[in-house]
Amino acid sequence: MATVAQTTMEKRFSRLARILMTFQESDTVSTTLLSERLGMTPRTIQRDFRALRQAGFPVKERKKGYYTLDKDLVRNLEEYTDVELALIVALKELVSQLGSPFEKAANDILGRIYDYSTCRPVFVKLDGSVRLNSRLLDRIIKAIKATRQVTFQYTVHSPYTVTADPYRVAYFDGIWYLVASDLKDSKVKKYALDKIDDLRQLRTSFKRIPPDLDAILEKSMSIWFEGGQEMEVTVEVDADWAHYFQRRSIIPTQEVLDTRKDGSLVLRFVACSMEEVKVCLKPWIPHVRILEPGELRKEFLEEFKGWIGWQESV
Repeated sequence: MATVAQTTMEKRFSRLARILMTFQESDTVSTTLLSERLGMTPRTIQRDFRALRQAGFPVKERKKGYYTLDKDLVRNLEEYTDVELALIVALKELVSQLGSPFEKAANDILGRIYDYSTCRPVFVKLDGSVRLNSRLLDRIIKAIKATRQVTFQYTVHSPYTVTADPYRVAYFDGIWYLVASDLKDSKVKKYALDKIDDLRQLRTSFKRIPPDLDAILEKSMSIWFEGGQEMEVTVEVDADWAHYFQRRSIIPTQEVLDTRKDGSLVLRFVACSMEEVKVCLKPWIPHVRILEPGELRKEFLEEFKGWIGWQESV
């Protein structure tokens, strides 16, 4: 049977965890809001914030009574339950009194949620990325993990309602997508996250994620993949640009069939749709030409004839 002291401590650590979770809802949190939500006095909430800072969480008081959590240093809070976060806070507070090596061991565990920018020796810049709505992403991830269906408003030319089984969140060419099976026709489709509004998780569960989905995404050159449909494409790359394709796999499934004496290359790759081939090859024109299939070559020619005519009309 728990003592009064144990019960009080459990409530305190649970409260600290709930304060951390509140930062998932808002960037700035006030002591007034938390005191009303948690049924505690503002002074108690202020003591809680001091305890979080002492435990190593990057909480700052921006102005009197208003606090922020540096999310550049803390990540993946959504991965933890209130109880798990309470345990992490309790562990950090306890070992800070015990000293090394206990504190070092605890810091290694906390490294799972702390991500210090000073430990990032490599910088990667993704140009032209569409701004990601992290709260929407969190809701989608939770639905995927819970295998729950979702419904949302999707806008292309005008908004319409989609109900779907959410499978994956995918990133292609600077844009984040939800890969999901539309319940209307049971087809796997791609929805740009920046065009999704009012996403809600339903109580209805879906059975499972297609076992071959990750393999399809891994091989895809763009978001224009179609599961279960494959086409083999053979192209020639001129000598001046061949080194790009030799240095790395520009196309995920590319295979070098021939390296010619003049330095040009013949490549073969597998694509999931005609649109995927177009998206992949257009940036390399006029340095590549399609050898097979002839149908694809003709389609490219017709499309570019139309573009040339449009260009000449200026």
